[in-house]
Amino acid sequence: MNKRGVLYFTLSEIEPRVWFMLTGCNFRCRGCFRPARDGGGTLLTATETLERMERACQNYYGKVPAEAMITGGEPTTDKEYLLSLVRGLKGRGFEKIVLMTNGYELGVDEGYVPELEEAGLAEAHVDLKAYSEDVHRWYTGKSNKPVLSAIEKLNASGIELLVQTIYMPGIVDEGEIERIATFLASLNQNIRYRINPFASVFAYEKVTRRPTLDEMERAYEIALRYLPNVIISRSCYREYPTPPPQKTWITVYPDLTVKRRGMKDQAEERLSWLSCVRPREGVVEDWQKEEWDFTLRHSLVGISELSAKHSGVREENEGSERVKVKFPQALHSLTKTRWAELDCDGSTTLEEVMRKLVERYGEKFSETVLEMDGANGEINIKRSFNVYLNGMNIKNLRGIKTEIQGNDEIIILSWVSGG
Repeated sequence: MNKRGVLYFTLSEIEPRVWFMLTGCNFRCRGCFRPARDGGGTLLTATETLERMERACQNYYGKVPAEAMITGGEPTTDKEYLLSLVRGLKGRGFEKIVLMTNGYELGVDEGYVPELEEAGLAEAHVDLKAYSEDVHRWYTGKSNKPVLSAIEKLNASGIELLVQTIYMPGIVDEGEIERIATFLASLNQNIRYRINPFASVFAYEKVTRRPTLDEMERAYEIALRYLPNVIISRSCYREYPTPPPQKTWITVYPDLTVKRRGMKDQAEERLSWLSCVRPREGVVEDWQKEEWDFTLRHSLVGISELSAKHSGVREENEGSERVKVKFPQALHSLTKTRWAELDCDGSTTLEEVMRKLVERYGEKFSETVLEMDGANGEINIKRSFNVYLNGMNIKNLRGIKTEIQGNDEIIILSWVSGG
């Protein structure tokens, strides 16, 4: 059985979720920031990888989580290993298995996407570096034709698709973003598209500078002309329109040693990697000048909310505290808005908030989002939706009985649309 290098597993402290960091990559991106691309780690078969992941999750969570993220490096370079990994996760009860890939191998091998779907892959995030062939080949060393083909195949499959691009001033900027958005819209206007900012500090080659917020905002507005599901974000953004205040995460190495790591640990890892191509002192100096902090992350993500400022619904009572409710794309046809605000005098519960939303948006909202218990009149959230209160999943609070205060923010996310 084939073996892959496994650098570590990452366990989320927000809710049970595991990341697999595999090593090795078929691209040589000039601006790569992942040491995992150059190999290393512990060589394991898919079975060994699954066994160690399961032990790590049982030790930390006391159970196997429902969601797994497979990343790297490039996870698709060994088809047999990846298919075995996905099948093994599905067999262990994982409900949502997400692949993060450059898409190249999926476009080269005609049978790869159908086999991944059959194995149980639920979602794929494809990095489309550039639409122009010459730009893509210069940046990665490979043609982008297989990547474009992979996006077409994934769009035609039952696998949920998200495409993401890094904004690189002077290389992949407004014109290239528009070409990508046009291509995606020609396949499916509802494809989710994420634009991430280039961070030059830890890039393998400093091919350009970091984009400004104004540049990111313009790119967002251009893409939005073609695709309604556009977000601006950091690359590890998963499901929070506003990143939660998380500054550490749990890393479990293949020998099952555990370490709580933070941004400084990650920086040191990248400094060690980059020291072979440029002086460490220069990298440290750049990092100190331009640290990637949480304030900037919030600013970037906020761009995606700009157009919502003009579409929200407000209650008439301007003097009371309010609860803000954000809706996923899947509900916009019902709500006709991205968010709404409800009066909240004192405290209430999520159940009461949901009842107010039903009053406002009708029984169709109730049928779509809620499960009703006819015997006692109680309601609950359907499994196809997740609800977050100030960044925390209500499953980790008191569920539908969670207490809500004025100025709280509730986010409803759909597993189908990705929010």
